[in-house]
Amino acid sequence: MSNVTPKEDTLGHIMSKPARTVGASDRLSDALELMVKHDIGAVIVVENSKPIGIITERDVTRTILKENDILQKRVSALISKPLITATPKMAVQEAFELMLKNKIRRLPVLEDNNLTGIVTEKDLMRWVLRVSYEPNIPPHIKAVLENT
Repeated sequence: MSNVTPKEDTLGHIMSKPARTVGASDRLSDALELMVKHDIGAVIVVENSKPIGIITERDVTRTILKENDILQKRVSALISKPLITATPKMAVQEAFELMLKNKIRRLPVLEDNNLTGIVTEKDLMRWVLRVSYEPNIPPHIKAVLENT
């Protein structure tokens, strides 16, 4: 058996490109505009063409919580509509398809119009990891799956 990984199983094959960047001295609004324009959740911060960090949606959210009066707006002014949902019986593959098609990272799960849970990208990553190792999941992978 060869130790060479097939090209399609490498990060180079599956990665998104190009990676979007902002300069370290750019305004946060510039980073946000870039994220919105390209429908991405993060941009790489560069200085002298070298990556030095990353700005994510979560970073921005935390900053807003500390420094802006946006907290005074009603939630209804900020929600995304329509709400895209799934049922507990939906196949995982269908969830992947639905989330990718609608460009969403979270999928509320409803049963008889009652919220029963939510599927996130992290949930799907755990599923992929588990499935890729089944039926003999190594102990170090089990530990990762149980601690996430």
